[in-house]
Amino acid sequence: MKKGKFIIFEGNEGTGKTTHLNFVSSYLNDKNIKNEITREPGGTEFGESLRDILLDNKSQLDPLSEALLFHSARVVNYNNIKNALDNGIYVICDRFHYSTLVYQGIVESNKKVQEMHKLLDPFFSEKISLIFYLCASPKTSSDRINNRENTDKFESQGINYFEKIHHAYEDTFKNNNKVIKIDTSKNKELVQKEITEHLDRIINE
Repeated sequence: MKKGKFIIFEGNEGTGKTTHLNFVSSYLNDKNIKNEITREPGGTEFGESLRDILLDNKSQLDPLSEALLFHSARVVNYNNIKNALDNGIYVICDRFHYSTLVYQGIVESNKKVQEMHKLLDPFFSEKISLIFYLCASPKTSSDRINNRENTDKFESQGINYFEKIHHAYEDTFKNNNKVIKIDTSKNKELVQKEITEHLDRIINE
């Protein structure tokens, strides 16, 4: 049996990850390719319970505690992801371990979180086929977030925070050959055309 592909969506707040992730799932469905959508934190009952804690606006957790909880949820979810891949199912994930490096490690200048990423990266990145890094200017991110009725702990931080996130992602992905950087400030149809070109490449591998 041909194994499934593991596709990650990463990027700043308000860059269209959910929109384009759902588009990829629909595109695969049209090609009769079985696929599943998962998210971080979440994807499992355990992960979803931690999601409520981690994204709560009242949360006072320090970056290392957050990172440990994110990784705990991730390991449980990753076991399910690997099982799906082995059964020929494509898995599309809304964020993965790079988000923990960016948010809790680089932006918070936490060396222990950064060291933890180096230790865990070979394990988590092994099955990844493609990373769509969606980007837009921090102002665009801020404007989009401001139009939302409800925001979580990270979405509500403001434009200065989004600028730090943007620079951290740029640094994180500058030498990763699995990363496809896509500017989502462009017309949605152009963005999705670019996404499908890269999708078709891995489908036909």
